[in-house]
Amino acid sequence: MNFLESLKEDVVKTLYDCNGIKVCENEPFQLKGGVVSPMFCDASVLENTVETRGRVVSALLFWMNTVCSNVDAVVGVASGGISWATSLANSRCLPLLRAHATPKDHGLCNQIDGQIPRDGANVVVIDDIITSGHSVLSVVDALRHGKDGKRANVLAVFSIFDWDFPSVNKKFEEAGVIKHHITDFDTVLRYGFENHKFSENSLENTNFSERIARFCEDFR
Repeated sequence: MNFLESLKEDVVKTLYDCNGIKVCENEPFQLKGGVVSPMFCDASVLENTVETRGRVVSALLFWMNTVCSNVDAVVGVASGGISWATSLANSRCLPLLRAHATPKDHGLCNQIDGQIPRDGANVVVIDDIITSGHSVLSVVDALRHGKDGKRANVLAVFSIFDWDFPSVNKKFEEAGVIKHHITDFDTVLRYGFENHKFSENSLENTNFSERIARFCEDFR
């Protein structure tokens, strides 16, 4: 088991311990892309302590050094991916770019803030959570089209948490985008049941149980 695999449940444990995993017994959560879910992941809680931030950044470094060592710049997707991308770029002394799902409606109306180092530069894209994949794929498209005459070669996308929907995975495959993550919904759900993270009210709530089963069936 490599470092990323061992960190998978460690991050999920931290998410539960820091109240980053929300369970709705009645009204479901609305996720990006219109997905309705009985659970919600707030990955921002991983930034709360130096220790947790350090473990996640170490995972990002391990991944980049192992899979994408020839990197010219790091791109953070606003807003959740910016802090992680900043830490990663600082650790590797690399240029940092900020990216948005759509061009801004003010100032220079950029979708990509910062300069692509050179035409054909190798970049990695960092986001905190991937749900519908729309924001990240839009950023990848913008990087490939380029800025100021310089296009970027997107080596891969990395997220902290991935809902890992097959339909979204297919979109990434069709776009020719490699994506990796530290942890995912399957791990969150399995860890929650195995470690009694759901309240008795939740487990006894027929609507919640049925919603979990239906959600897994619809998106798995």
